[in-house]
Amino acid sequence: MTDLRSGTRFAVYLCPPSGHPYYEAGSDLLGYDVRAGRARPLPDFLRAEDQADAGPYGLHLTVVEGFFTDPALWPDIEAEVRACVACLSPGAVLTLTGGRVEVWDGGETWVHRLDANAPLLVLHTLLLARLSRFVTASPFEGKVTPESPAFERARMALLHTPRGLDSWQPHFTLVQPYGGGDPAGLRARLGALTAPHQTQTFRSVALFEKREGEERWRVRAEVPLGGD
Repeated sequence: MTDLRSGTRFAVYLCPPSGHPYYEAGSDLLGYDVRAGRARPLPDFLRAEDQADAGPYGLHLTVVEGFFTDPALWPDIEAEVRACVACLSPGAVLTLTGGRVEVWDGGETWVHRLDANAPLLVLHTLLLARLSRFVTASPFEGKVTPESPAFERARMALLHTPRGLDSWQPHFTLVQPYGGGDPAGLRARLGALTAPHQTQTFRSVALFEKREGEERWRVRAEVPLGGD
């Protein structure tokens, strides 16, 4: 397992604003308010170990994976994110629809899965390609082998990840790794939490950072669409 504290890492995420009902409920569930950089008490139906993987990131939807980088590259990374966002047409918004709770990894990973509109899929692809040159190491190194499918090996060589592009599965990770004994109860709770938020619209992306020696992530910059 990757040491959660090692290395400087960047990512591009969608993150609801502070005060938004989904952001507040998700931050309570994860035990971490990433925008404020503050821990929150976990709900009584989850243990600390149930959020050991997801908690340090806070509530987010991954647009570009959390790659390792050189901290000297931060100005270039932020400039590139802004340049990519500026390429979208005037009036474009990032819309997610069809929300549903899914369970992955044999019951360990519980996500709020959604579908991306065309501008979001285009932006995901553009950012993933353009930011690849700032990657110094990938969390997927060693996970893609000569026996992996050819398309995953090609992606890893070019983009440092086997994920994304036309197989991208936009999602908010809500619980990981769940090891509790009441999956039916957890599904009911997560269904109630996500039900009002099955369609979401964003007008910005968030550049996240994880600093060397720290476990938890933070928001480094909010990048609005249309240069607002």
